[in-house]
Amino acid sequence: MKDNNGNEYIEKIAQWLEQIRFRKKFFGGISEQDVWKRMDELNNMYEEALKAERIRYDVMIEHYKKTGIENQDGEMAYDE
Repeated sequence: MKDNNGNEYIEKIAQWLEQIRFRKKFFGGISEQDVWKRMDELNNMYEEALKAERIRYDVMIEHYKKTGIENQDGEMAYDE
C-alpha cells in the first residue's frame, strides 16, 4: 500500500468524481436509485481513505510515544 499522506486515496476519489455518470430516466432527470448507489460508492471510498489515515496517525503517535523524552514539567518532548 503506497501512502503519500493519503494523496493516493484523494486522487482516486477525484478521478471517480470526474468520471461519474448517472443513469437517466426516460422522462428527464436522473434515476434516484442510481444516485443513492453512487453516493454509497463515494462514502465507501471516503471511509477507506479515513481508515488509512487513522492507521497512519496511530503509527505516528506510537512512534513519537516510543521516542519521546519527558521534560521536567511532565510533558513529552519529541525528537524529529
